[in-house]
Amino acid sequence: MKFRKIYITLTIAFLVAFTGCKKEFNGYLNNPNSPSPSTADVDLYLNSVQLSFNTFWTRASDLGAQLTRQQYWVGPFYRNGYTPASFDGEWTNAYTGVLANSTALIPLAQEQKKYVQSGIARTLTAFTLGTLVDDFGDVPYTDAVLGNENTNPNVDPGATVYAGVQTLLDSAIADFQKPGAAAGPSVDLFYGGDADAWVTFAKTLKLRFYMQTRLVDASAKAKIEELLAEDDLINDPSQDFVFQYGTSLSAPDSRHPQYGANYVDAGGPGYLSNFFMWMVASQKYGGTVNFNGDPRLRYYFYRASLNYNWANSSTCPCFARSIFATSAPPAWYPSVPDETPYCVIGKGYLGRDHGDASGGPPDGSFRSTYGIYPAGGEFDSDGGDAINSSLGLKGAGIDPIWLSSYTAFLKAEAATTLGITAAGTPRALLQAGVTASIDKVLGFPLKGGYTVPSDKIPSTTQINNYINLVLSKYDAATTDADKLNVIMTEYYLAAWGNGVEPYNNYRRTGMPNNMQPPAAVPEPGLFMRSFFYPSVFVNRNVNAPAQKNPGNAADKVFWDNNPDDFVK
Repeated sequence: MKFRKIYITLTIAFLVAFTGCKKEFNGYLNNPNSPSPSTADVDLYLNSVQLSFNTFWTRASDLGAQLTRQQYWVGPFYRNGYTPASFDGEWTNAYTGVLANSTALIPLAQEQKKYVQSGIARTLTAFTLGTLVDDFGDVPYTDAVLGNENTNPNVDPGATVYAGVQTLLDSAIADFQKPGAAAGPSVDLFYGGDADAWVTFAKTLKLRFYMQTRLVDASAKAKIEELLAEDDLINDPSQDFVFQYGTSLSAPDSRHPQYGANYVDAGGPGYLSNFFMWMVASQKYGGTVNFNGDPRLRYYFYRASLNYNWANSSTCPCFARSIFATSAPPAWYPSVPDETPYCVIGKGYLGRDHGDASGGPPDGSFRSTYGIYPAGGEFDSDGGDAINSSLGLKGAGIDPIWLSSYTAFLKAEAATTLGITAAGTPRALLQAGVTASIDKVLGFPLKGGYTVPSDKIPSTTQINNYINLVLSKYDAATTDADKLNVIMTEYYLAAWGNGVEPYNNYRRTGMPNNMQPPAAVPEPGLFMRSFFYPSVFVNRNVNAPAQKNPGNAADKVFWDNNPDDFVK
């Protein structure tokens, strides 16, 4: 009996002790790699949102830049220039990166009164959703990011998503201005936690998205007028919304993507777009490269060769048909002014024409590449040195997501097309945009600790001459359409490094109106007014719409009501 009592007593003691231990260790049983919402760190979520947004934006930028001749596009037919898988990265970063993390962050931030963090998440979510509409048309919104509640979301009409974008931006602005907020983010990759700067950016985005809809929404004009009258917009370079890169090569590679891809020690860079280089270097000067023209030229592009002494039938097969040889380009090619480039543009600049799908000759060591702005590459001081991974700012460039110059050009467009002159006349706004762009570019190297050779810094006279040349072209234009073309052309040139805005602007205005045609075929098909739905969407979602056919007239986004052959 005594033994039995002892056994029972020990058993009870063990159970009590075990129960106590279980209670004590319960708090340590959460998987640190999958934190529950109650233990998740709002600031870590915010880091993921911001990084995912920038990755999303850079892919959207590259695609838009290729189609608008800022970057080289292979082609040659629009209908097969890309595949659905080409857009998987943009889509995945949007939905599983920005939107998923924002959806988790916002209620937590609200509960903890971290209103600046939730405002940032709402702002970047709005920008992401609007860009998805701009690229794909109708996209998941109401049913998006619901997890197991809905693994096959339906799409919403683009106009509905755009309305949601404006609501999100209004909510973000309200968050930034709420009293009693807890401490701001420990790390804010854009504005250092400055709530006022985020308010200004959110209002600038509201203007941007309303301007996108001006062709299809009569109510947009009043909303644009209200924003321009208040003018709490990005009007100064100190307010610019940019992503700053670093110089680390690994763990992780923090360099600007175009630097990492093109400043290599062997093999040579990819091709730049001949058309865009020509627009900066030659277009205003009768097709002749002018180093005393656009002050941004040496900052935008870097030449690994200063001439074409190396060009022959093997290294540059098209050279014999360029303007520097005796033969002519293909008979169908000159559908734009005769001085438009074919193959090369002069002074050693070497890129590729839009849609040139021919094989790559052994010209890698002679190709021009991205300069010091915005990719953090090398300044072109006529050195002609071989490209390597230690030149220039070593990749410490920026993504120019929204600059004050863009705001000025957008105001000039509103003044020209809608008659809204509260912010100034179109001419004055054009001048402000060009000036802001030049200031941004010329001041960029010094901020990174790079000293431009004094004899290569554009003089005040050169800068003023360029601005006056632009204004003289504006003054000589006899119609509003021609004047708008001058404005949108300068916007296009100022947006180097940003392909998102030129792609939208081109579909909305058709400008610049002298775009180089695809160089490989006379009939490339209709321009891509929107993209394929990504393969990760159509192949995995039973509610996804039928795959689109870019180049089909029916595949315009909702705000694009321009004719089928409006752009090429």
